[in-house]
Amino acid sequence: MKTIILRSSFQTDEFVRTEYADLIQRLEKECHAEIKIIGDESVETQNFASLQALPDAFMIATGGVENLFKRIWEAIDVETTCSPHRTKTVTMIADGRNNSLAAALEILTYLGNVGVEGKILHGTNDEIVSTLLETFQEMSLQGRIGLFGQPSDWLIASGVDRGFLRQHYGIETIDIELQRLIEGIKTVSKTEAEEVMQTLLKRAKAVEEPTSADLLEAAKAYLAIKRICQEERLDAMTIRCFDIVKACGTTSCLALALLNDEGIVAGCEGDMQTLMSMYLAKRICGETAFMANPSQLTDKTSMLAHCTIPLTMCDEIRLRSHFESGIGAAVQGVLPLMDYTLFKWGGEMLDRYFVTEAKAVETPYSDHFCRTQITLNVNLKPYLLQHSIGNHHVIIRGRHAEEIRRFMAEKSLVKRNEV
Repeated sequence: MKTIILRSSFQTDEFVRTEYADLIQRLEKECHAEIKIIGDESVETQNFASLQALPDAFMIATGGVENLFKRIWEAIDVETTCSPHRTKTVTMIADGRNNSLAAALEILTYLGNVGVEGKILHGTNDEIVSTLLETFQEMSLQGRIGLFGQPSDWLIASGVDRGFLRQHYGIETIDIELQRLIEGIKTVSKTEAEEVMQTLLKRAKAVEEPTSADLLEAAKAYLAIKRICQEERLDAMTIRCFDIVKACGTTSCLALALLNDEGIVAGCEGDMQTLMSMYLAKRICGETAFMANPSQLTDKTSMLAHCTIPLTMCDEIRLRSHFESGIGAAVQGVLPLMDYTLFKWGGEMLDRYFVTEAKAVETPYSDHFCRTQITLNVNLKPYLLQHSIGNHHVIIRGRHAEEIRRFMAEKSLVKRNEV
């Protein structure tokens, strides 16, 4: 949840964080709020269009911020940054201290004058947080998902009913022809792709199989996919990636890694059920997720692997070739040995899920599996070998099983699998 806190020039960011310490901490922890504080001295100097999108909430910290809000509102292209499903409702938080309620009331009236619905959350911290959670729980999954081509041929049980997504979660699905991407890759400038490549080289501990030409083409694929995501205002996407390998001689592994880092949930192989699992992890848990194949199971541990992973999840990365094809560029990431949540949301009507928590005990490497590998201290044999929800599962940093269970409990149609 993106939250902008507005303050007057008579106060400082430090004042706001101290004055509202408890509320801000709860917004960050319970609502997964991304906080940005803006002072009204920025009215003449800040490029508010750089905010790019209407935030989920404004917190009015002091009086005297009415003109600051108006400037932000006029600079943001609300028509294009709001998805069609999203009503342009402005939520404001104002507990009354420091003339915050007075300022919020003036802003509410301004919004009414320009034909926009607004509402003020006022009361105790408990009341504000509770109302926010109720408000955003229902709209938390609303968004636009792009399907770049059809699911891979081997995914015979990983689809989701698109009408169900629209009706129950407000999710719009957009078909994107792979030819559009293929043509788009051809138009990416070499200079722009080289900048991406150099940034990657600085982040990587080593480069093994890929040549400079391989990395350049992978960077072009990333930029072309990103451009389409921006044009279509996508919150998430999945791609029939092996067709890109055949048509362009490159992979989308690096593209998906970078897009996930930038907040666009990105999955491979056209697997919609796993994409929805990643999407929920981002929206409900506030975490990017690693989409992986269960690869090796014992009575005590489970190893999962794949050729793309958000770079921000890794302690270090190596740039490798794609495992199955041996071409292009993929990511071999080393994940920290910490607590993780293993999760899958599946079924054509998303009526099943599996979740468990475990600790990473090893980040091995073997040439017999996809490039990024992680071993968790959990026995998944009883679930995977008899009741598995498809192939791919997602790994989320931290312990989030209870958050996921709470979300699922509100959806009476969901059946749970446990280890």
